[in-house]
Amino acid sequence: MLLATISLITACSPIEKEVQLMPIDYLTGGQTKTWKLTQFKNAEIDQLVDCLKDDKFTFRKKDSKYEWSKGESKCYTEDADAVFDFKLSADGSTLVINEYEYKVNRLDINNLEIEIILNGHKQILGYSTLN
Repeated sequence: MLLATISLITACSPIEKEVQLMPIDYLTGGQTKTWKLTQFKNAEIDQLVDCLKDDKFTFRKKDSKYEWSKGESKCYTEDADAVFDFKLSADGSTLVINEYEYKVNRLDINNLEIEIILNGHKQILGYSTLN
C-alpha cells in the first residue's frame, strides 16, 4: 500500500527537467538562428563600429551555412552580403568559418563569444541573439 501511494504521488507531481541542448542547437536554434555582433576586439582595442552594429549573422544547421547580412549602415560602399560554410565541433569548443578556426569561449542560448589569433593579435567576437 505504501509503495502504491509513493508511486501515485511521484507520478502525479510535476517533475521539471532541464533539457540539455547540443552545442549546434545553441548556435542554430535547432534549425536557423540569427545573431548580432556586440563585441569586436582586435589586440584588446574595441573595433565595433556603427556600420557593424546593424549587421545580422545567421547560422543554418541543415546546410552548415553562415550568412552575414550587411545592414543599412555600410562600412564601405562595396559591402555586400556574404555566405560562408561553418562547422562547429561536437563538443562546441571550436567553430570553423570559411576555413578560419575560432576557439569558442562561450556558447549558450543567448550568447556566443569566439576568438582567433590573426597576424599575432587576438581577435574576439561577441554575439547576442537578435531580439
